[in-house]
Amino acid sequence: MLLPSWTVTNAVNFLPAVFDVTARNTTRSSTSTYMTCTAQMNDRTKGLLIILAGVLCVSPDAVLVRFLSEGGADPWTIIFWKLLLSIPVSASYAIYEAGGLKSLWKSVIVGRWYYAAAIPIQATVDICFTLAFVYTSAANALLLINLNPLWCAVVGRFCLGDDLPRRTYIALVLALLCMIIIFVPEVVERKRNDDGDDSHTSGEEEEVVDGSGQSSANTGEDTTTRGNIIALVCGFLLAAYITIVRKGGKSSKNINMIGAAALGALLSSMISLIVRRGDVLPASFWDDAMWKYWLAAAGQGFGIGAVFVAISIAPRLISGAEVGLCVLLEVVLGPLFVFLAYRDVPSKWTLIGGSLLLTVLAVHESRPLFDKAKDVHRSLSRQLSRRTGSTVVAAKEVGVGGSSIDKELPEEEGEKAAAANEEDVEAAGPEAAVDSADAGVDRVDTWDEDDAS
Repeated sequence: MLLPSWTVTNAVNFLPAVFDVTARNTTRSSTSTYMTCTAQMNDRTKGLLIILAGVLCVSPDAVLVRFLSEGGADPWTIIFWKLLLSIPVSASYAIYEAGGLKSLWKSVIVGRWYYAAAIPIQATVDICFTLAFVYTSAANALLLINLNPLWCAVVGRFCLGDDLPRRTYIALVLALLCMIIIFVPEVVERKRNDDGDDSHTSGEEEEVVDGSGQSSANTGEDTTTRGNIIALVCGFLLAAYITIVRKGGKSSKNINMIGAAALGALLSSMISLIVRRGDVLPASFWDDAMWKYWLAAAGQGFGIGAVFVAISIAPRLISGAEVGLCVLLEVVLGPLFVFLAYRDVPSKWTLIGGSLLLTVLAVHESRPLFDKAKDVHRSLSRQLSRRTGSTVVAAKEVGVGGSSIDKELPEEEGEKAAAANEEDVEAAGPEAAVDSADAGVDRVDTWDEDDAS
């Protein structure tokens, strides 16, 4: 069966144009997708590097507290210098973020009631964070403090009306079980030891073992319980502080709470100075080289300020779930630094319960990432299907000289059209197919924009 000459001619000229349209459309789509993904990956990389840097800066805090305590520093003296030296970092960033000191002060005045609630809570968190390391192990303290994402969910539910997903309720129950695993065996073992050798334990509690005037009970198991409670309270108050900041941001005035951390650190330093009655200079108790004390104190202050800046910037570049997962790294690094410096190994129950708790928190915080991945996959599938459909539509519309091959023509008109097309091809040369392809690409872009709108 012989095909009409106009059909053969259009088909021969049509196929290269179709492939050229498809290739150009695919290349343009791929380039646009690549540029978008590259920009997103750059932002995500920046966010991850910022939060990881902040966590790395604050992770040695536990071992530095231990170092200063064993050198004779009182806990309130440690708190005073650490938070005082953190103010330049946090205050400088707060002023920069607010757009100047005047703008920062204006935000404090506008949100004075939110600041009045946030500053005392932030000061208490700063104090409890250090006391927890003094009275209990770094592993226990960090595990309990980092329960704050779950407390944030609970406080947000009652104060802000947030809807809690089922995974949060499950995580709360599992976290409670993990805490029971960590603490109940220690309490049982302590009671057993007290019953076995009560007189020996009483004698130890009366002895003074260090220059700060603390008795050996401060390193005993009663003090460990105190430190665990302080760490648990610290995590809950941190969740309350975050909720107040969220509430201020959601208010009609859109209050900027960026200065609350620096003001809270200032209040903590003042409280420590009052408790110590002004005796905070290390010369009265520090026997080692003085530069070691100031280096450790400056490292603590810089770490606290750096993690504040990192937590303020990172959520703008990565998701909250990724921030929470990176912060959990401190639970691993903190005890690791203590082990490397002092060879302290957490108890087996702390290792078991802590590992389970860390797993629960990691799964809870990473779940939104999987949900986001599913949404991205669906979006890419829809875009791919739309672009495939647009390519087919454009291919059907492409013809050499602007004619359509889907159009059924009578035999005589078909022969005339074929002759006209042959003349056009001979006159225009290879540019004809290219022009037709460009026209097809323009129609594809127009179709995509109309479909997207």
